[in-house]
Amino acid sequence: MKNIFFKSFIAVFVFIYGINFSLAQNTIAGRVVEGEPATPVEYASVVLKNRNDSIIAGAVTDKRGVYRLKVSETGGHVLHVSFIGYKSVSLPVEIKPGLNSMKTPVVLIANSSLLGEATVTASLNERQSGIEKTRINTSASISSPTGSITEILKSAAMVSVDNNNTVYIRGNSNVLVLIDGVPTTLGALDGMPASATESIEIITNPDAKFDAEGTGGIINVITKKKGSEGFSLYSTINWGVAERVNGDLMAVLNTNGWNLALNYSGKFHPEEVESSLLRHFHTTGNSIEQKISSHREDVNNMLSATVSRNLNKDERFSLNIKFANPKLTNRQTLDILNSSLTDYDVLKRENDFLHDRRFLELSADYKFTLKPKVSGIVLKSTFSRNRGRREAYYKEDGVYVQKSNGGGYPQNLTLQADHNHKFKNKSELESGLKLFYRGNDFKFDSYQKDGNGDEWLINDFFSSDLFYQENIYSAYSNYSGSFGPSLKYKAGFRVELSKSELNIRKEDERLDKEHLFLAPFVLVSKSLSESSTLDFSFSRRVTRPVYMQINPFVNMIDKSVYETGNLDLIPETTSQAEAAFSCSKNGSSFNVAFFYSITKDFITQISSHYGSEALMLTYVNGEKSSKVGLDLNSRIKLASYLSISASVNLYYGETNGQVNGYDLSTNKLMWSGNLAANVKPSAKSDFSIQYYYNSPAVYPQFEVQQIHYMNASYKRELVKNKLTATVSVTDLFDTRKWNIVSDNAIYSLDNKSKEQSRIIWVGLTFNFNKRDIGGSKKNQTGDEPQSLIKLGY
Repeated sequence: MKNIFFKSFIAVFVFIYGINFSLAQNTIAGRVVEGEPATPVEYASVVLKNRNDSIIAGAVTDKRGVYRLKVSETGGHVLHVSFIGYKSVSLPVEIKPGLNSMKTPVVLIANSSLLGEATVTASLNERQSGIEKTRINTSASISSPTGSITEILKSAAMVSVDNNNTVYIRGNSNVLVLIDGVPTTLGALDGMPASATESIEIITNPDAKFDAEGTGGIINVITKKKGSEGFSLYSTINWGVAERVNGDLMAVLNTNGWNLALNYSGKFHPEEVESSLLRHFHTTGNSIEQKISSHREDVNNMLSATVSRNLNKDERFSLNIKFANPKLTNRQTLDILNSSLTDYDVLKRENDFLHDRRFLELSADYKFTLKPKVSGIVLKSTFSRNRGRREAYYKEDGVYVQKSNGGGYPQNLTLQADHNHKFKNKSELESGLKLFYRGNDFKFDSYQKDGNGDEWLINDFFSSDLFYQENIYSAYSNYSGSFGPSLKYKAGFRVELSKSELNIRKEDERLDKEHLFLAPFVLVSKSLSESSTLDFSFSRRVTRPVYMQINPFVNMIDKSVYETGNLDLIPETTSQAEAAFSCSKNGSSFNVAFFYSITKDFITQISSHYGSEALMLTYVNGEKSSKVGLDLNSRIKLASYLSISASVNLYYGETNGQVNGYDLSTNKLMWSGNLAANVKPSAKSDFSIQYYYNSPAVYPQFEVQQIHYMNASYKRELVKNKLTATVSVTDLFDTRKWNIVSDNAIYSLDNKSKEQSRIIWVGLTFNFNKRDIGGSKKNQTGDEPQSLIKLGY
């Protein structure tokens, strides 16, 4: 499988690179500077638009601040120049045949009024933090060769990821995952190859336009869709020394108002994991010790196509389709020692797991203007469906003893209408209505051998058959404006009514629930100077239990751990206030945000006795969880070739609650951070190194020990604007490991896990006429991106 994948990619890559033609005969060149005295601005985005407001060319300035664009058209155009942390500049230009030299440089002025966005660019060359969101450009991240979205997310200190690839934002795993602004049935973030994405947004203070779901925040994955005028080709391939390969191929045609894009992404990642577990039950004196060897294979193929059409200057229609087939296999060998006060036994167990998913998503949107530059409406619809299949086989001492199979059909449907109106005083009113449906038809059968070991008999106790659906009706309104030139604000309100149904078909039982949630939002931004701002925000969010958390059937994880849901689980709600200060000047930046959040009825997993030698995991509502802390991001440009950046998330967390005699109380100071250095020895090469650290973290009933590791990457441009090579090493000193400990009233636990994390990656990127303009949107309606090009490295 791996050889076929790798050879196919190489063949396509060589074919693409063999294409060598040019459609442009004219050139426009100039410089971009900032400050006094004038200092060249490297990595500024420069794009050229024609009379129809279509982008026909784009480039990024070099270390001298120089840009050079090749165009096929002549006549009147508009040149747009933008850079993170500075005000964008637009100026008319007249393109004449041949070389057009802009004698006067474009001067950028620091922007102190950016309303709530942070961007982590390419080689960590520029990081500006804001109060609403953080954006990571995936193709530029030091971790992008790994093909893992969760690895890329770790460049933001507020994000942590456990050994099951569960993502936490500021210690909260209740995170809403969006793809291109809409919820998805794809499941875990690693269900999508990182090469299929343009950027990732981590939204900690979403306004009222966003769904209120996700008390931890929102992760919005922006996929690749666009290119510059004409025909574009883009391809990457990354090979890991541990027989891993991932990459993508994208072709885009932009002509006469049409945008046609086709993108394929794939990965093949085998992995070896060594684990150990020691659990001792205080009440019985029984213990279990396990040594586990796992061989996992993560295979994913994803194909997406986009068709969009500018019907006229005031109307646009787009259609997108995505298909993915993530498949995860896991083969485990367990050496088990069970002991009691009087006896012991030794057992060898083999587990084979398969999780195969086939994901389909269709989305369409139609945007039309009611009054040019004043008001408009966006209609959007999305449907996604995931056909999941799970199989498992269990052996004990070489003999099959148990098997299970089944799966579900999770699906989502979204219907949404948004309206915006701009007033003469430059204020804006946004409002909208949305219907969101999610459901799953889930059936799972478990079997065990009969007494003679000849036939498979269904085990009804460990089998389940249920149907779950939920409708969420929502309406929102945002109003934004300013009081004078230095004070900006945004205020919004969202109402969500959810109605859910759980149909337990095996028991002929039905459970209906209804929940009303009110979500206010306030954001105030004060410009202190041309280079600094002070922001304040307040928001409320909710996490509703998903069907697996309320599923009453028992699921066997292994013979010592079982899991069941809780029908009495209720939504958790969070209120959060945050204040932030940011400043940037001469290529350096600093941001600090102080936050306080309180979560009522927080949802957590607990464990209790199940028999004499096993645990039962379930979900409960605690009383209250609170956090107070800060996020700090800084970047210092020490020289034109050297910059240092640091990111820290620190908070004091506390939980309270008593459930069925189990104490859910915790309190601890926790922090995570990363330190990065970027060296650019020449215009064509770039070296980055980044160190990550996560302190010990506590949760009800267990504690995660510290994690630290270092990544390094070297990038070299082989053919200007065409071919780039990258060599990266993840976990340079092989220090990353996972360790969970616990010592509660029921049991003590020591669980260690070490995966293959030190890997050498070699990558190639081919680019023909490709411009990265498909970045994050201002909102979920598909309006113009906040910056036309987000590049780095």
